[in-house]
Amino acid sequence: MKYSLRDDKVFQETLDCMYRFIQSYIQSYGFGPSLREIGEGCHLSKSIVGRYLDRLEMQGRITREPGLPRSIHVLPEKRNIL
Repeated sequence: MKYSLRDDKVFQETLDCMYRFIQSYIQSYGFGPSLREIGEGCHLSKSIVGRYLDRLEMQGRITREPGLPRSIHVLPEKRNIL
């Protein structure tokens, strides 16, 4: 299977969609969404949601408490100041 820059762009767009969904959900309800709710909101399977959350965490955009449901916390986005 050949990897392309388009795949990377789609991947990042999906991460951004998930990040915005999580932000909006927390603003509305005061706590983090479940994996199922993120999947439904972003049209992804629950197993894929977990992988994408791992990546958001690696990017420093969210934090989670292992083993604790609805424990996603959004971190402020870092802005590049030149």
